[in-house]
Amino acid sequence: MLIVTSIGKTAAACALGACLALAAAGQAAFAQADAPTPLATGMIDTGSAEGQVIEAVRNGDILSIKIRFKPIVPGKTEMVYTSISKNDYENSFYVVAGNKKYLLLKDSNDKPLTNPKLVIRTSKEAPIAGSWQGKFPAPPKDIAEVSLTIPGVETFDAIKISDR
Repeated sequence: MLIVTSIGKTAAACALGACLALAAAGQAAFAQADAPTPLATGMIDTGSAEGQVIEAVRNGDILSIKIRFKPIVPGKTEMVYTSISKNDYENSFYVVAGNKKYLLLKDSNDKPLTNPKLVIRTSKEAPIAGSWQGKFPAPPKDIAEVSLTIPGVETFDAIKISDR
């Protein structure tokens, strides 16, 4: 009787462990399926992460763009850019829509509306290595796609804009 009870408890523990493992796998699959399909992608210069444009929204006169960086090589910390000089602002952060270049918007203190620096930290456990966002003047309503340039990352082309 003692052997049957011990086997029954072991079987129950194994069954519970299997259920928990399946639930965790299901959650991971759900989280992956729930992640938005990127509108455009571009590698950072070192190749340790891939930038994925997850949002490009035109709301009135403002175009907001968001990027998440997916780790490719684990265990890296990199500065993609450390600050934004006047030269960087004018030549390295912009959207091209049609044949026109749009620079980042600035706040009332003359600071560009974006991350003041961009650091990427990759690990195998983390699904995201960093993020970036910027606000630009919105192109005219008849423009449906833009390209984005930021330092240290390949140009993101053919980004579809959604309107709010």
